[in-house]
Amino acid sequence: MRDFLFIALDKEGQRVSGEMEASDATKVKNILHAKGLIIVRIDPVKSKHWIWYILQPVKPQLLALWIRQVSVMLHAGIALAQALNSLLPKTGPKHYQVAMQRLLSDVENGYSLSQAMMRRPEFFSHFMIGSTRVGEHSGRLAETLDRCASHYEKEYSYSLKLKQALVYPTVLLTCAGALVTFIFTYMVPKFVTIFVDLNMQLPGSTRLLVSFGQFFERYGPVVFGTAVGPVLVFLYVFHYWAKTRSGKASIERMLLRTPWYGQQVHYRMLSAYFRSFATLLDSGVPLYASLQLLSRSLDRELLRRTAVAQVETVRVGKQLITAMNSQKLFPTMTVEMVAVGEESGTVDRMMYRLAEYYDSEMVRGLETIGKLVEPVILMGLGGAVAFVLMAAFQPIYQLASSF
Repeated sequence: MRDFLFIALDKEGQRVSGEMEASDATKVKNILHAKGLIIVRIDPVKSKHWIWYILQPVKPQLLALWIRQVSVMLHAGIALAQALNSLLPKTGPKHYQVAMQRLLSDVENGYSLSQAMMRRPEFFSHFMIGSTRVGEHSGRLAETLDRCASHYEKEYSYSLKLKQALVYPTVLLTCAGALVTFIFTYMVPKFVTIFVDLNMQLPGSTRLLVSFGQFFERYGPVVFGTAVGPVLVFLYVFHYWAKTRSGKASIERMLLRTPWYGQQVHYRMLSAYFRSFATLLDSGVPLYASLQLLSRSLDRELLRRTAVAQVETVRVGKQLITAMNSQKLFPTMTVEMVAVGEESGTVDRMMYRLAEYYDSEMVRGLETIGKLVEPVILMGLGGAVAFVLMAAFQPIYQLASSF
């Protein structure tokens, strides 16, 4: 199944746009014709190309600034198309300028902002698209975009702090790798020749180092060449599997089990869920409609499944919290707070507080790992270098002491 965007004319000649999940464009045409709509255009939604997971098409701070500027202009009462036209970039990467021009063109042709963003996945994440969709349906697009800009700025701040914490250890690891390569390819063969000529019994650590060196010298290129093919095939299969819903769910569960990083992912998921849900409820969107929209707007598959389960639960008249933990994502504290909010009629306020709480926990976790990662890497690196040096020079000391 693929996602498609469409623009059509209704019986009164008014343009309508929408999204649809179908196997192909022909199925979309049949459904639209059955509804009595005249099709103007149908566009398949392309997934994000793998190269954009490696390369960064635009700096996050530049995108955050653009989003905030759109929010400010909408707050001032300027029409969306006019705001986008005023903010067309005159500088920056050519790819970015072309993408923003096409975004404006799509909006002028009848697509909503979130639908136009769906056609630019290299720039706009699922979180951004989903949040924009929530803002459009709640009538609070300007406020939602402002929060998205803050989110991008926080994400950039998180990544910047983590990079700063890893600069020094990365330099050390690079130098250590160069040193170990030099030892294995140059020093170890020299030592082996000298000690074999002397018929000397080598220490255990040196024998281990020599074995590694010989294996690296003889079989290193063979191992590398043999592994390249299977690794490329695995990455290709993994890339397409990761696009499926079952693949996304499995990857998210694996990420959640990752030490420290899994906790950060968990906090981010909960923060996005509660903030999006609270925005809809606070805007007066009914609970059932909010859940339906939420199930299409969340960027995490486990959260989407949770929202789908909640839709069915609320549809049959049960409480919201009944299906809240269908994917085992929500701590007991959050379920209890939402339950209290349901009883008191303040669910939106409770969810805003929970979103702010998990945002602060993300910041605290990042600060903690920033303080821990450097000494841990230094200790591991120091131990490895110490072993290599001991294995290399211990026979020399042993030889010197025999005279």
